[in-house]
Order: sequence, then structure tokens, then C-alpha cells
Amino acid sequence: MPELSAKVLARARRMEEKHAARRDVIVAAAKSEFAASGLSGTTMRGIASAAGMTTGSIYPYFATKDELYGKVLEDTLVDLQAFVSQRMDEAGNEHRARAAMTAFFEFYETRPDDLALGLYLYDGIGRSGLNPELDVQLNAQLRGIFDSISDAYKADGHVNSEQVTANGVSHAVGLLVMERTGRLKLFGQTAKALFQASLI
Repeated sequence: MPELSAKVLARARRMEEKHAARRDVIVAAAKSEFAASGLSGTTMRGIASAAGMTTGSIYPYFATKDELYGKVLEDTLVDLQAFVSQRMDEAGNEHRARAAMTAFFEFYETRPDDLALGLYLYDGIGRSGLNPELDVQLNAQLRGIFDSISDAYKADGHVNSEQVTANGVSHAVGLLVMERTGRLKLFGQTAKALFQASLI
């Protein structure tokens, strides 16, 4: 009987791994499609085709396109949190806030599609988002990252740490959008140089 149980467990583990791998393929395909066509221009059929699957085989994993978009953004925020935390740990106690803000900038500098997806830029400028539940969940995740940066500024002695964080994040995002659209060339400047010059 124990031998049978071990076989059943091994089979269940293999099925779970296969399920996770297929889910990862779907998410990667969705990210590529969203980056190419935006949220409104992407279809579940297009995602399925990019994943090498049928449309019907996606629905057991993700019921809606919004849910898939939310998963793409959630994964990006997990990566961002890990990157910011790592940089803060490496900085030690003295320059944790600068390290955190620099990490935020560098993360999106090297992953411009993630910034565009997070801001829904592929669907034009304006207030937009996913369904209210997903928006709340993702905004809470993003708020947690901002809080860690703000806490680091507070620990560094900044009484207005919230304002400093909001200013730094807004400046970083604005510079990266300006650079991505080629507008910073009008000033003969780079986003990195301007960001570093303004860093507190």
C-alpha cells in the first residue's frame, strides 16, 4: 500500500508540474501579445495561438483576458519587489533609500515593456485599468513596494518620506516615458543622467 501511495504522489506531482509549466507558457504568450497589441487589441484566441494551444485549453487556467493581464502585472511586481529589496539589502544601512529608488528606475529602464504594460500605455494615455478587484489587488502590491521605499527614506531621516517617494517615482516614470518616445533627445539628455541628478 505505501508503494502505491508513492506512485500516486509521484503522478500527482508530475501533473502539477505539467500544469504549472503550461500556465507559464500561457502567461509568457499573453505578455508578448499584450506588449504588441495592448489590452484592448489582444484576444484570447491570439494568446492561445501564440502559446501553441487551442483557445478552449486556456480557460481552465485563466477565465478572462483581464485575469491574464493581471497575472502578467502581478509577476512583474513580484520581480520589482525582489529587485528593490535586494538592492536595499546590498546597500546596508546608509543609502537604502537611494538604492531602492535607483533600483525602481533601473528595473523599468531595462524592462520598458513592463512599464508600458503597467501604465496601460499600449491603449493610449488616460485612466484605465482592469476589473475593480484586480485593480485593488495590484495597487496594494504596488503600494507595498512604494511603502518599502518610503520607509527607507524615513529611516534616513526624511520627515516627508511619502512626498519624496512620490516625487522620485513620478520623476523616474516620466523620464523613462520621455526617453522611450524619443523626446529627451530634444534636450540632448538621457533619462539616467537626469534621474541621477535629481536623486535624493
